Amino acid sequence: MSLTRHCPNLPIRLFFSPVKEEFVSWVRQYEQVRLDVDPLPTAYSHNVKPQALLHLMDEGHDDIVWIDSDIIVARDISYLFHKLDPDVLVITEEAMCRARYDPDGLRARLWGFKVGRTHPFVLNTGVIRGTKLHRPLLSRWRELLESDQYAKFQRLDWRSRPPHMISDQDVLTALLASQEYTNVPLKILKRGKDIIQYFGSHGYTIPERLSNVILGAPTFIHSQGPKPWIHDWERRTAASVRESWEMLHLDLSPYTLAARKYRENLGSDTSWMRSHSIFGSFLRGLGLWYPPLVGLPFAAAADLFRLAGGFSANDRTAVARLQNRDGAILF
Repeated sequence: MSLTRHCPNLPIRLFFSPVKEEFVSWVRQYEQVRLDVDPLPTAYSHNVKPQALLHLMDEGHDDIVWIDSDIIVARDISYLFHKLDPDVLVITEEAMCRARYDPDGLRARLWGFKVGRTHPFVLNTGVIRGTKLHRPLLSRWRELLESDQYAKFQRLDWRSRPPHMISDQDVLTALLASQEYTNVPLKILKRGKDIIQYFGSHGYTIPERLSNVILGAPTFIHSQGPKPWIHDWERRTAASVRESWEMLHLDLSPYTLAARKYRENLGSDTSWMRSHSIFGSFLRGLGLWYPPLVGLPFAAAADLFRLAGGFSANDRTAVARLQNRDGAILF
């Protein structure tokens, strides 16, 4: 709905295989949307992006932008991709989270690749622009996602997976850090400026908020981590302190605030958009329902905690155990 509002001339392909007839009927009102209900071969869980991009390229499409289904667009996206050279791969910066750093090409080394370049953070695949020049990279990415080694770890809770196999984006980060794909030029959409990577207390920092007040909202608003629309609000009313904190952050999510403008036309339950606590309602009102201001005190506390703490002992241990004294990978 946000794409059709801001990009009325953009052809949209929606891949959604577990579809019900009521959704098929609902989506017909958007003439620029073509719904694909057939499962993509070899795709599973969240590991669908190279399969989808390659599928569209096989159909003859050349310049394609993938957007995760948990993203709302706040303006016309075309200016971000206008006049880019066809060899430029567009990808996004990951949320501000210590566990999502990639020190010295760690993920490439864990896959056994020679490091050709490094990035200070994992490359997030919520938004990807690819062309036919990226077919070799996308094919290699798909190959690794289909490997038995990767699939084995996907059956575990994500917290139990090694860094290079947490998700599809860790695999792509490894490939783009490797010598083999060093020559692929990147345009990285910046967190805060181009995209809000809302991941709880890590998701929307004070500098990002102040920038949005002055320069306006980013193009993309990404609801990472727990999803407010599938959150079991009733079951978790009497939650632990940690869960209460998480629920409050979902209540203050810029994604939820942006989604409210579409609630009249959704044709489905929108109760998840309302505040679920008196305190949450108070903070929404205190921030004038304006995403950069809603939750500002908590963002300030999270920023101070992160700046004061640096890497925790657990973070240092997790990185250190991956290497022996000679730098060889232990996994």
